[in-house]
Parts: sequence; structure tokens; C-alpha cells
Amino acid sequence: MTHLVRRTCTEIRDGVHQDAIESPSRPLEDFRETAAYVLLGDPGAGKTTAFEQESGGCPGGIKVEARDFVALGSFSERRGATLFIDGLDEMRAGTADGRTPFDRIRARLDAHGRPAFRLSCREANWFGTIDRTSLERVSRDGKVTVLRLDHLTEADVREILRQRGELAACWQARV
Repeated sequence: MTHLVRRTCTEIRDGVHQDAIESPSRPLEDFRETAAYVLLGDPGAGKTTAFEQESGGCPGGIKVEARDFVALGSFSERRGATLFIDGLDEMRAGTADGRTPFDRIRARLDAHGRPAFRLSCREANWFGTIDRTSLERVSRDGKVTVLRLDHLTEADVREILRQRGELAACWQARV
């Protein structure tokens, strides 16, 4: 059973990584009305789980692996759905040119009429302004918000442990 906490993120307004101008941290659900966003994070940070949670809270939300979206996906029967495309970095891994898998996703979004979408990627595999600008061409409003998933706080970890019934055991082990 998955135990969930409310995830927060930080919007990256300009630049890439260390040079970025960041906004204050906000709950991920604050971006539900955004036409398109990219969710960046470290490996194991919870991007997939955040997408599972968000797609469930979004009417008509569809979570799909990036590889399946490119290779298998026909989502035209769900017009108006918001697509949660998980794992751009996994498609880019092992390719000589990381732009090719990315361009396949862009082509598929364009072919589906430019639906609302969310795309997850490891921060190390995100090409910054180049990727953002390219995605803006297939965003229904011409904009793409880039978000960095915040790390879990100590309170988040405590809540997850409480949900799992392990908080008492952890406290007893510390004593």
C-alpha cells in the first residue's frame, strides 16, 4: 500500500539548475489548472508517486509511461484529458541523442491536439531552456511551467511512518 503526503514543488522561472530563479515552494496541486508543466526531481524523489496522486485528483487525468505514450498510446478517445507522461529521462537514457525521444513525445502531443500535459524527468536529464522552448510549441497556451519536486520534510516522513503504523516502532528504537 502506498502512503501519500501532500507534495510541494518550486517553480523554476529562468535558467537551468543552479542559475535558476526560483519561486517560493507551493503544493503541487496548485498547478492543476496549468496547461503544461514539467516536474523535475532526483532519482527516487517521488515523481512517479506524485503523478499517480495528481492524475487521480485531476478529472480525466491519465498517467502513462513515456515509452508507452510514444510506442502505444492512442489517447484521442479521451479528448480533454490531462496526460501525466512519466519518465522522459528513462527514454533518453542510453540514446546517442537525447532529443530524439523528446521529439517523439512532442510529435505525439501535437498529433493528439495539444492536450494539457505534465511530463516528469530527472533534473540531470532535463536540457533546460532548450527543452522548455521546444515543449512550448506543443502546449495549448504556448507556455510550459518547470517545477522542481521538493524533498520530503521531516514532518512528511513522520506522516508516512504514521500511516504505515511504524512511527511508534521508530521512536522505540531511538530510545
